[in-house]
Amino acid sequence: MHSQLSRLARIPHFPSLAIATLMLGVAMSFTAPYLSLFGVEEASMSPVRLGIFMTLISASGVLASTAAGRWSDRRGRHRAPLILSLVAAALGFLSFCFLRDYRLLTASGVLLLGTGAASLSQVFSFGRAALPVADNAERDFASAALRTLLSVAWVFGPAVGALILAQAGFNGLFGFAAASFAVSAALVSLIVEAPAGRHGEAAAKAPDADVVPASQTTSTSNEHRHASRRVALPTSDEVSLGLLWRALFALTLIGLAASATMIVLPLYVVHALKGTRFTVSATLGLGAFLEIPMMLWLGARSLKLNKQGWLTTSAAVQAAYFVAVAAVREPAAVIPLQALSAYVVSVTSCLGMTYVQDLMPRQPGAATALFFNAWRVGSILSGVLSGTIIGAFGYRSVFLMCFGIALVAFLLLAIDALPAMRSRATSLLLRLFRLAARLRVGSRRSN
Repeated sequence: MHSQLSRLARIPHFPSLAIATLMLGVAMSFTAPYLSLFGVEEASMSPVRLGIFMTLISASGVLASTAAGRWSDRRGRHRAPLILSLVAAALGFLSFCFLRDYRLLTASGVLLLGTGAASLSQVFSFGRAALPVADNAERDFASAALRTLLSVAWVFGPAVGALILAQAGFNGLFGFAAASFAVSAALVSLIVEAPAGRHGEAAAKAPDADVVPASQTTSTSNEHRHASRRVALPTSDEVSLGLLWRALFALTLIGLAASATMIVLPLYVVHALKGTRFTVSATLGLGAFLEIPMMLWLGARSLKLNKQGWLTTSAAVQAAYFVAVAAVREPAAVIPLQALSAYVVSVTSCLGMTYVQDLMPRQPGAATALFFNAWRVGSILSGVLSGTIIGAFGYRSVFLMCFGIALVAFLLLAIDALPAMRSRATSLLLRLFRLAARLRVGSRRSN
């Protein structure tokens, strides 16, 4: 692990991109936990209006991310749309320091924050296509390291945001977020982008790291030991559309449930469980802290893991998480449950993104945008659904709805994962049976 991190630090421009990603995470962690509180407490939005507000921002984010992904893939350039989206996000949160009218807030959110939402997918596609990494394993680890930096920001971001909110109000909070977005944009502008297609084409021409060709022979016992764990993925021309769309639909449902949680959990802790904003920051901070070692481990071993199987288990864990959150009666009881949420976020963000990218190896920008848009399409639905259900049935009903959604995601992923898992289990049982037979024969001969 230490040697892998050392190699990442020596990659040209990776340190600058890492700091820019960290500042992006800081800006997000300052604002996302408290945006729903801002809508209810500062802008006097009803639950339904808040849901519409969040939904429209998410919908514009999907459109902006899709457009940015297609543009960057067509032209082989990722820096320009990334800088544009970061600047738009900075201007959007700066405008929130002055606006309180619902229509003006919605217009600013749709035009500026929606455009700014593309920065999340673009920073990963920029890193995947532009960084001169040695192979696909290092590329996956670089993506996991960047995602880990976002989690690092979430460890302290909500707590710092709560302190800023207590001292300077929402204007100070959004001002700090705008400054963080601006710093991130300045750092990205200093990175010299490689000529169009240089690294992207190299990655597309290289054999996929998860594919083990039938003619390939291994020369070391270590490669023999891991060969059976690798997952053979089809090429972009051969990939099953059913497999791709089932995975994307399941990720959309997981994203829907996760987005509903981000909207409802702060309100649930403060208004239903009578907790404080610092309880909210402790809840989100613990989850982000636990994500860091999980993401680094998953990133380091991503090529040796069955991504379908891990994604399937993450959906099952998410379903269990929502049942537990709906059952709590004290605000402090929500905090330890974030271990389950951290597992879901780590698996889906690390393995989910690289899994979609593996299915579309020649289109890194489109694949990354598809992954993040799957979550954003879920967030589009989550805004209206959560607002309506809160108004009609209360906060706990939202978590029970999310339980059902996570269960459907589990079933969709299990369609493709369980046959492979059964095949591996059968292979393991056969090996154990053969080993037992050999031991029995050996014991008879000794007698």
